[in-house]
Amino acid sequence: MNRRLPIPLTAFSLLCSGALALVCPHSAFAMPQESPQQQAIASPPTEDSGQPAPPPISPIPATEEGKAAKAAFENAEARFRESLLKMREIHTRYMNGETRTPQALEQYRQERINARELMEEVFEAAYQLLFHVPDPDAAQFVLTMVQHEYEKTNYSERTMRAGSLLLDLNFNQAFLFQAVARSSVSSGNFDIAKKIYEYMTPEVLDDLDKRFIFQMDTLESQWKEELERRKIDEQSELPRVRIKTTKGDLVVELFLNEAPSTVAHFIKLVEEGYYDGLDFYQVMDDLLALTGDETGQGSGNTGQYLVDEHTRENARNAFRGSLAMAKLPKGKGEFFENSASSQFAIFFTPLPFISENQTVFGRVIEGMDLFTELRRVDPSKEKKKGEIVMPPDRIIEAEVIRKPDSMPDPVYVSTDQGNE
Repeated sequence: MNRRLPIPLTAFSLLCSGALALVCPHSAFAMPQESPQQQAIASPPTEDSGQPAPPPISPIPATEEGKAAKAAFENAEARFRESLLKMREIHTRYMNGETRTPQALEQYRQERINARELMEEVFEAAYQLLFHVPDPDAAQFVLTMVQHEYEKTNYSERTMRAGSLLLDLNFNQAFLFQAVARSSVSSGNFDIAKKIYEYMTPEVLDDLDKRFIFQMDTLESQWKEELERRKIDEQSELPRVRIKTTKGDLVVELFLNEAPSTVAHFIKLVEEGYYDGLDFYQVMDDLLALTGDETGQGSGNTGQYLVDEHTRENARNAFRGSLAMAKLPKGKGEFFENSASSQFAIFFTPLPFISENQTVFGRVIEGMDLFTELRRVDPSKEKKKGEIVMPPDRIIEAEVIRKPDSMPDPVYVSTDQGNE
């Protein structure tokens, strides 16, 4: 069977570095050697296993719905290829000095965002196609994307759905089980997460998996409460802010009822343009991204310190996409009281203990998938001699897109009290 790689996976770091070999229990594919970690987690079914044999691979759908899904996948794939070629042309012209201008850089950035959005469309189309036929190109694309999202801490509900479908099709790579389990926890599907973790062997559990297993009951309880809060949010015209970043736009909704002082302060800084141009100076896998520091070193602030609101009776908890105002650390997980100023974190995973010390004041409602693509930055990591360090991603501009006619005043403490 003639095979082709459906998408140039190395194009400008939009996907994983290098093409990912497909591990599939069908004879149409070459089977690479499994690692001991993969062998520890599962084995493909055999004729004597009592499980049904996997269906034969065929790229030809048998139904009209399948044919439509195949056409949608091929159309999205073609447009994605066209966008990648346009990116390559802009990049080549820039590097050759033909169009080395700020406008060309902005054009490249916009086309990169467009390509990333088209890649998401191909992902969804490939996922839908696999419901009708085990198409090899669609399977390879979905598998590659799930691994990419797993590596980028993008534990979304879509990652859970796509990974679960591959498991149902008898794929057995270790990262699939972890991706499905972690995405299930992050999207509130705890029954699925529990089943996956019960199936996995202890030696393949990473620190994040162990944390989720240990915190499962707390996370599940907090999520039930959060769902009720979100129903109330839907009935309210909560303030919203659009944060334009070098990886795409975020829209965040702010918890004015639960953290009125923090929200008012944040909106004030946004309207003043305080966040425009600031780096995401710390971005850590499975944890968070930090910004809001003019120094880029973790020590910057506005000189004004907010009174803590995490002790309020209706304080919110931290989930995937939640925003929290960062406080000055004492060390060993402790923080100075009333020391939040301008720095804030956006969390990649649920963190049930955050609300014990810091104020959660909003959540991402659009753009979280793009946000997980932020370049990882660890300011505590010592730079090696001769090492090339790429600049961090940054906030290009933040703007208030919705707020009530009247806002409460922020409640500050004195500078001395904030640094006690």
